[in-house]
Amino acid sequence: MSERQRFTLHLPGLLKVLAEHLYSSKKVGVRELIQNSHDSCVRRRVEGGENDYHPRIDITVDPAKRILTISDNGYGLTQEEITNYLSTIGRGYTRELREKLSVFSQSEATELIGQFGLGFLSAFLLASEVVLTTRSFQGGPCYRWQSVGDEYYDLAPGWREEIGTTVELKLKPSVSFLLQERALLDTVRMYADFLPIPIHVQGDEDAVNLMQPPWEAEDPDQAMQDYIKRTFHGGDPLTIIPLREARVDLGHDTLTVPLKGFLFVPPGSVASVREFGDLNVYIRRMFICERERDLLPPWARFVRGVVDSPLLQPTASRESIHQDENFELVRQALEEQLGEGLRQVAESAPSVWKRIVRGHSDVIIGWAVNDNEFFERVEDIVTFRTSRGPLSIKEYLELSGGKLYFVTRELGSLQEQLLAEGRDVPAIDASWFAVTPFLEKYASRHQEVSLIQLDGEAEQLMRSVPEERFLTLLRFYREQGIRARVASFKPAEAPALLLYPQGAEMAREAEASREAGDLPPPLAGLVDQYIAQKFAGGQDLKGTLYLNAGCPLIRQLAENPPTPALFQAVLTLLHQIARLFAGRMLSAADAVEAFRETTGAIAGLLQP
Repeated sequence: MSERQRFTLHLPGLLKVLAEHLYSSKKVGVRELIQNSHDSCVRRRVEGGENDYHPRIDITVDPAKRILTISDNGYGLTQEEITNYLSTIGRGYTRELREKLSVFSQSEATELIGQFGLGFLSAFLLASEVVLTTRSFQGGPCYRWQSVGDEYYDLAPGWREEIGTTVELKLKPSVSFLLQERALLDTVRMYADFLPIPIHVQGDEDAVNLMQPPWEAEDPDQAMQDYIKRTFHGGDPLTIIPLREARVDLGHDTLTVPLKGFLFVPPGSVASVREFGDLNVYIRRMFICERERDLLPPWARFVRGVVDSPLLQPTASRESIHQDENFELVRQALEEQLGEGLRQVAESAPSVWKRIVRGHSDVIIGWAVNDNEFFERVEDIVTFRTSRGPLSIKEYLELSGGKLYFVTRELGSLQEQLLAEGRDVPAIDASWFAVTPFLEKYASRHQEVSLIQLDGEAEQLMRSVPEERFLTLLRFYREQGIRARVASFKPAEAPALLLYPQGAEMAREAEASREAGDLPPPLAGLVDQYIAQKFAGGQDLKGTLYLNAGCPLIRQLAENPPTPALFQAVLTLLHQIARLFAGRMLSAADAVEAFRETTGAIAGLLQP
């Protein structure tokens, strides 16, 4: 046998959860109460049938009494509506009115903001006591509703001359910041700047909110420029792309996505440090959240904007949005309009397009690797750091003769850059993780272009020469256990360079971890096997010293060697200079040894 039972709600506990844990910021309480006043005004305009109605919301604060008051001349509430809506959690008149209006006037239905019937509970996020006084447009007496947030409320006759509602909040100490007029103004503007109903603070004759979004201004271009400077605190945007209602292809059908706002490209960005790709989101002109990063496509990390779409569904706290089917439809519409807008910029204003790409090179390089269409649009415009400053690939290839020389290390690649400059070509700095994949993708799409990684393959910039003339030099180094070869390379002023194969540093670090006992035996065995197979049993990890046959000093030492002591000192000094100049594969102990050898060689040169 089963028995049907009713749920029992513990209202104080529920109010505590909803009011104190539903919202992440206490300022949201101000937004929710403004929203209630706004919807009440919309209701009066829709249901009242008045020709001379002028909606208005007033907000005042009394620091001495710690009272925040929000008053409107909206529709007001009857006693029945107080019971059915204000005092019934989860039920709101706004939602029911929207459902009625959607049948007759979709535009008026979308003006209403409320949705869940929970907004008034946010008053207890701010206040220890709430007093609401309301007079309904339908006539009848004025009522005074009072609650301290427990399971009871008091309802008694009240006094209010005008139709509408006044909410008085006895502010908690934790929201004392709202007693400061500046903080209150900033909060109101943050959430309600675009609401079409004027909001007056502390009796000021002028409304504190704009009352219209910039894209609906008489001069929307200038209004959007001004809004970007004021809200996003940056320089002049490189371009602005207004948003519009869109038709989205669903495969079997199409759907109209209501969309307003704009996207813009800031002057510059830096990957992983100052990426953008975020939006300020509004729903029916009410601010929901900022820095929403999932509505824009991943490659748009150089774009910011403001979007307003009633299709988006807020969470219960209305501080973020649900990533549901509607979210995906809006995201698709935004991506299509962003792509179209950027294409128009590239075609009609190539100089602006070049500024966009070059101002956001780091971000664009990273995302272009994963998007072929986007790659095609930026591959010849995006710039790379080189030993001769920023260059595009086209500009670089004109200097290099169809080859892309790059280094993957920001530090320790000076000698490779030296070799490149010796051949009169700059070296591309590919130390940032996305540059190498970008260059590889470019080379794969342009078969006439070859890709040369200098760190590990710098020998390609050297020319082999017979070693017979230099055997005395080579014998000295080989007797010291130093791998040495002779090659001709530029610049001729460089007598010797110490080069390491690709992957040597990683292998050296793994070897050091094995020797320190930081690796388990199975992994240590794999490290030994890897080094033995790839680096000639570990000898290659020490690098190869290349003597420059094109250097007059090297030729002089080979043809007319000095006394044995002087010969040894000079060759030791050349090796240690090359070792230090390489800037790689040196531990602190190695560096000490190199300086000791260098000092000893110089001392040998100074002996009479």
